[in-house]
Amino acid sequence: MNNRILKRLLLVTVLLLPAVGLVPLAPGRGQEPAAKPRDPAAWGGNHAGQPVPEYVQGDECLFCHRNEIGPSWVKDPHALTVRYREASPEVEALLTARPDIAKLAPEVTHYLGSRHFLRLLKKDGYGKFALASVQLQFPADRQNATRTGTWSGSPTWDRQTFAIRCAGCHSTGIDPENRTFSGFGLDCYTCHGNVDLDHTKDKSLVWFSKKRRSDAKAITSICAQCHLREGKSQSTGLPYPNNFIAGDNLFQDFKVDFARADDPSLNAGDRHIWRNVRDVAVNGDESIACLSCHQLHGDSIQKHRRVLRAPICSECHAAEGSFKEVRQYTVSSPLCGY
Repeated sequence: MNNRILKRLLLVTVLLLPAVGLVPLAPGRGQEPAAKPRDPAAWGGNHAGQPVPEYVQGDECLFCHRNEIGPSWVKDPHALTVRYREASPEVEALLTARPDIAKLAPEVTHYLGSRHFLRLLKKDGYGKFALASVQLQFPADRQNATRTGTWSGSPTWDRQTFAIRCAGCHSTGIDPENRTFSGFGLDCYTCHGNVDLDHTKDKSLVWFSKKRRSDAKAITSICAQCHLREGKSQSTGLPYPNNFIAGDNLFQDFKVDFARADDPSLNAGDRHIWRNVRDVAVNGDESIACLSCHQLHGDSIQKHRRVLRAPICSECHAAEGSFKEVRQYTVSSPLCGY
């Protein structure tokens, strides 16, 4: 074959490649460039600065969901974030462990926290709590049936801290202007949103229902409103969202520094959240999201155990060798004071 015929064949091949969907790699190019990061605030809307709606409350929800959700909800960490003092009788003896703390005991009405740390609260008017400056830290062994712990701090009442730091993730229906809440703890509204009463006919009207779990970026916003710590509302300056309602785009008002996802000094428990939220909200990778490993109700780790290996798993699990080897780390937060 002479050179003239060979050149013609090469020219025809190049001209036909786009028509059949094949494009030759440019010299030196081994793979397609990574997708361009997207603006996490580019979709949806928000309710920042608007009044808190008259949402359907949990007691109303349990009228229909009492058999399926009721039994597991009382054990759910979301339900225990703030609870009546009477709900944790095993802690009662610890209030007399130190005489100076025992002096606060008659005023205590609620507890804040559960798994690792516990704080004391007392009602301080409508939608307000005073927070005791002391903190109870439980042993790392969660299987220990005896609820023992160590107190730290001086026993005084603080009337400001709960409203300006804790309320966003430990109460429901917050009015940031008056710094009051409409309900203590996390009501159904926090995750499921302002539920349309027609949801009895159409379950897709409720976030996290079996028919509304596919929008990873919206669901990530719902979880990140509390679990992505260190952000700040642009409109209020407070370290929690301004009237976020499930379905909103959290990042239109809640500003965060996604570089924290690569910060080696951040504890692994928080860093894996930062990394996953960035993957979904910025990188557009929705292959692994909150619901891949976590259940909304109950405290089961079964989904976590069944999930396939992914790069994000290496935050806690060994990247090589036995996947059962888990790195030890301590969750800490300047915002939460531990």
